Amino acid sequence: MDVKVPVKDGSKWKVDRDRDEISYYAADITNELRDRNTIAVQGKVVALAYGVEVLEGPEIQVATIDGAERTFVVVKLGDSAGELPDDWRWVARVSCANGERFDKTTWFNEVDP
Repeated sequence: MDVKVPVKDGSKWKVDRDRDEISYYAADITNELRDRNTIAVQGKVVALAYGVEVLEGPEIQVATIDGAERTFVVVKLGDSAGELPDDWRWVARVSCANGERFDKTTWFNEVDP
């Protein structure tokens, strides 16, 4: 599966995206979970989309990258119709086993392939 992983730009996580694209996107929530000393609750994670449709997910996935275990929220997003909002993005709203909840937002940079 080809997953688009965002990069940090200042205080925002951003990823390049074509408005006609249908792709998987991943939000790395490892640090947020570590800071809270908890785990995400599968089935209680919500994907909120602004200017794009959620086609699949969200789903919690754990992967080992460079020897370290990382936790991701993965969604499949559809294309965008009409005018794009200024805050074109998707949000992973994560409920934790300790009762806390947090949002991880990924903003899109529009690109034309």
